[in-house]
Amino acid sequence: MSPVIARFHAETGPEPLFVRVRQVLSSVRELRLHGGHLAERTVGTDAPLADLRAFDPAAWDLILVEARQDTGKFVSTTWRRRYPNGEWWVVIGFGDTVRTLYQASGNKRALGAGIVTAGPLWDLVYQVNTSLVEAHSV
Repeated sequence: MSPVIARFHAETGPEPLFVRVRQVLSSVRELRLHGGHLAERTVGTDAPLADLRAFDPAAWDLILVEARQDTGKFVSTTWRRRYPNGEWWVVIGFGDTVRTLYQASGNKRALGAGIVTAGPLWDLVYQVNTSLVEAHSV
């Protein structure tokens, strides 16, 4: 059975979760682009696939992070970047695999009802990632 996942937004935290993602994804890396869903989303578009082959986290805005509810550790991230042809969002999952890439409207914020903004789960994710950030900084 897959672990239950919770979604967190950069505007509502917890901040240590987003700091931790930036620690782990701190340098240019090659993302895996083999998913069928990705191919469906990008066929016939001018999707920025070259920028995913050499993904530079510093060039993208981290928007969402999904974390396991049992451990508080992140399992996927959502990033956005503006291009001359519009704004593109990419979801990166386990093993640096692109789960999906899509062109979004410029006013998309991803602050829906499913975002965890407070409560025991938010507190757990805050505590776990604070510890991970501090351990990495030592």
